[in-house]
Amino acid sequence: MLIPKSKLETVELMNEEHYLGDLSYDLVCDEYSFKKNEEIDDLSLYPAEFYGLFTRKIRKVPSEVIREFIVDRIIPYNRMNLDCYLEYYNLEYWDEWEVFLAAKGMCFLDIFWIRKDKSESYKNHIKFTNSVRDDLLTEEYFINKKFAKIKY
Repeated sequence: MLIPKSKLETVELMNEEHYLGDLSYDLVCDEYSFKKNEEIDDLSLYPAEFYGLFTRKIRKVPSEVIREFIVDRIIPYNRMNLDCYLEYYNLEYWDEWEVFLAAKGMCFLDIFWIRKDKSESYKNHIKFTNSVRDDLLTEEYFINKKFAKIKY
């Protein structure tokens, strides 16, 4: 059986409803790449890690920079209650790309997110009440999960 030279998975990186470009991960080479949307002139819409490069006329975002962007957004592998997060996201083990996909690339600190389908919109993934996502795991979720495992 021949091993493929590359196998790309691609998602669209978004800033609210602005399509910033294609974010790809090569499953074979374990490398990330980003193809910028050339129609976006406002570099401030991009993650700081990216627009810092673009302002210096660097057009290719290095894989390491993309990896840092992704890892900063996701649940760390050493997170307390990681098993509950993985179960919630229907994942068997922690993998930075899979966790990133499961969480739609979202974090509390900004308005970036990812989509696979152009029909997806920012408002479908964000609950605007108190600017809190509606799919977050709360402390109550973990308490109920722990008590559900205890047999009396």
